[in-house]
Order: sequence, then structure tokens, then C-alpha cells
Amino acid sequence: MTATSKQTGAPVQKRRSEEAAGVLLIRLIVLALLLGWVARSWADPDLWGHVRFGGDIVRSGIPFTDPYSFTSDIPWINHEWLAEVLMYLAWAAGGGAGLIALKMIIVGGTLALVIDSIRRELAPPISDLLVFAALVGLWSRVFVVRPQLFSIVLFAALLWIFKSAESGKARRLWLLPILFLFWANLHGGWIVGMGVLLLWAAIGFTPFATAPLPRGVLAAAVAASLAAGLVSPYGFGLWRFLAETVRPSRPDVSDWRPLAETDAQVLVPWAITAVVTLIALVRSRLRIPLAHLLIVLGLGVSSIKVNRLDVFFTLSLVMLFARYFGGADVQAVPAWTTRTKGVAAAIAMVLAVLAWRTQPQIACLRLDGPWMPERESGAFIAANALEGRLLTWFDWGQYAIWHFAPRLKVSLDGRRETVYSDGFVSQHLRLYFNPESALDVLERFRADYAWLPVNLQLTQTLDRLGWHRLYTGPVSIVFSRQPATTPAAPVVAARACFPGP
Repeated sequence: MTATSKQTGAPVQKRRSEEAAGVLLIRLIVLALLLGWVARSWADPDLWGHVRFGGDIVRSGIPFTDPYSFTSDIPWINHEWLAEVLMYLAWAAGGGAGLIALKMIIVGGTLALVIDSIRRELAPPISDLLVFAALVGLWSRVFVVRPQLFSIVLFAALLWIFKSAESGKARRLWLLPILFLFWANLHGGWIVGMGVLLLWAAIGFTPFATAPLPRGVLAAAVAASLAAGLVSPYGFGLWRFLAETVRPSRPDVSDWRPLAETDAQVLVPWAITAVVTLIALVRSRLRIPLAHLLIVLGLGVSSIKVNRLDVFFTLSLVMLFARYFGGADVQAVPAWTTRTKGVAAAIAMVLAVLAWRTQPQIACLRLDGPWMPERESGAFIAANALEGRLLTWFDWGQYAIWHFAPRLKVSLDGRRETVYSDGFVSQHLRLYFNPESALDVLERFRADYAWLPVNLQLTQTLDRLGWHRLYTGPVSIVFSRQPATTPAAPVVAARACFPGP
């Protein structure tokens, strides 16, 4: 090569490096804006309980009996206790912003695992589109802060371990027991992860294995993972509890219903994932490894029956099928020049200003979900310091626990089978929707107050039985079984952010 060609090549190489770095900056900007969109968060009906129970555990240890309900009839198996501790610590550190930060750390960790899993198999812009598809699939499960978030990132970690082992890093199989040790104490979704692990490992012992794995290490890692599922405050009791409560049909829980009974927020991402799956199947010419194929299709079919599995379907598609969407000509990350560093610094400043200006919205866990009562009703109960037994609507139980305990104990809340037997829950639901056939249940409760939706059949029955209305709003009614003095007016804060009212 002549001196002239060297002189000509250097500027060209530098220009290409700067162009590649500029593309990288654009990708980072788009990702930052998308994460800002994902950061918008709402409170779900159980958030008050998760934070409160986590605080109780930090202060006093894990309780085995429920102090918040006057109807609980079974020992309390809190299978999400570690998630609740982490949620409480996030709340104690930063309030609503702390909880949102915890959520974004989990979302960021999930995306990091996705990106690392596909970066050697797929080049931009197809890889960027798959990351975007993963974000779309995550959205319907991460707009609230709940223990299921931990299952999302740990499932991504599980698939990342699979891919690592298949690429020759078999030692990472020893991460599996550690993963399940934490997962079994964070969220019940570890059962799905264990099922996927057993499927993947079983095929690993057959001629259809995705890649040759040391069978002794694989068997030992799987056995240790199963044993790790027993390391919880409940031991075998946790497995017995899950065996009795985890079932394909739970019609009283929205995200356990079939896909056809959900709204567009769930249906659209699922449909996108299904279409992308079909594209991958066509492009692969059906040469997909059997384990990967069964995991993706199994989760896709299962999510039709139980819609909350859709996020596992999306992650498995993106992480296991990535190689079938394009070539593997993956370029190295370009070097940062002085110019691109300056541009990056300027963009970071702009994003920081935008984050500061939108901080009140981003740091607010919004309380305008369709399930919420009007905030004036909760403020009314608090202002009048009601005491005794409160007949509660299912979705408002943990809101009541946060704001009114220990003065008021609730009749039902979102913990369902963890503190209430199936028989009791059925009786309580019958009281809600067919109260004339459950007057014996109402009498047995001997509740002092009731806080119920305006249009509930039980509300009409309480009117007929002579209960006294203390507060009537557009969404809810507060009743007293006995006549009450003139109630105090509620005081409601201007901003509708968690914890309210």
C-alpha cells in the first residue's frame, strides 16, 4: 500500500467511525425516549399491601398469621415476601420515585440481557427492531410496580444462561441454582421458569439437544435448582401451596383470564409477537432447535389460556429466535471520537433537562386506574377515623389496609388464597353479586362499616336492610351498620399519586 493510499484511507476510516458512532447515538436517544415512556407508572390494587407488608417484614420478620383481616381463615403463605421487602426499601429510600426507579432497574436489566443475548447473532437495524418488540411486549406488564417484574428479569436471565451454555460457556449452568434460590422467594412465576428449565434440560439429554452440554454438570445444576426452590421460609409448604393454588383458570383475576377476554393493551403486543414468530418460522425453514421451538410455541399457546404469560412468550421469541431474522455480520461498537463525545454530552444534557422538567409526572405513581374509588371516599374514612370491621370491595382491600389499619380490619383483599380459603372467597363473591342468597354470610361477618361500589348488588341490599349511608360518591358508598353522628368532610390532596388518597 502506498503512502497516498494510506493518507486517503485514514480520513475515510475516521469518517466511517464517526458515522457509525452517530448511528449509535441515535439508537441511544431513541432507547432513552422509549424508556421514558415506559417509566410512566400507575398503582395497581395490591401496591399498598406489597409496600406495607414489606415494611412489616423488615421490622418484625415474616408473619404467619394475618393481622389485617377479620375473616382470614388459613395461615399466611406470603410467597412474594422478598419482592415486598425490596419494594418497601425502594419506597423508604425515595417514595414513589424509588418504586419507579426499582421498576426501571428491572426493565433495564431485562433489556441488557436481551441485547447481550442477540448482539452476536443479529446486526442493526434488525436487532434494534427486536429490542423494540421486546419493549412493546413488556409494556402491558410493567406499567405497574408489582412482584411479577422480578419474574420478567429472572426469566430473561434464565434464557441468557441457556444461550451462554449452548455457546460453550457451560460453567454458567451453575448460575441456575442461585437464580431459583432468589426467584422462589420473589414471585410465583418461578414455576414457569422451572418448567422451561426442565424442558430445555430434558431435550439436552437427547440427540435433539441444541448444543452438546456436559450432562453431569447439567443434571447437577438442575437438581440444585429444584432444591433451591425449597429454600424459603415455608419449605415444602410453598410447593404444596403452589400445587393447590396455581391453576389455568382463575376468572376473578384479570391477568389470569384467557387472551380473548383482555383488552387491546394486551392483545396488540401478543398479536405482534405471534406475527414475528411466524416470520421466524418461515425464515428458519423449520431448522429451529427443538428445545427453542417448544419453549416459544409452548409459551405462545399457554398465553392464549393465561394472558399474563405473554411477556414470557415475547422474551423467549426475541432471545431464542433472533438468529433467524438476519445475517450475523455484526460490527464492533465504533470508537468514540472527540466530536462524538461532545455530541453525546450535549444530548445527555438535553435528556437531563427533559427528565427534570417531567420529574413530577415520572415520579408519580398515578391513581387514576379504572379500578380505583374516588379519592374523596378514602379521605372521608380517614377524616372520620372509623374503627372496627370494614366490609370491603376486593380491589380496595389493600388500599384500606395501608390507610386505615389497625383501626379498621378488612373482609377481603387481593391476597386471596394466601390468607383466605377458596371456600371463603367463593362465599364472599356470592355476597357481592348475589347477596340475597348470602345473608347468612353478611350476618356472620357482623361488619361495622361497608365500603362498596355504587352499582354493586350488595349495595342495594344494604340499603334495603337499613344500613346508613355516611358517604355517597360517583364510584363508591360508605355505609355504617349503626346510626352515626354528622361526619367530617374529607380533605383531598391535589395530586393523585401513590399512596393517596
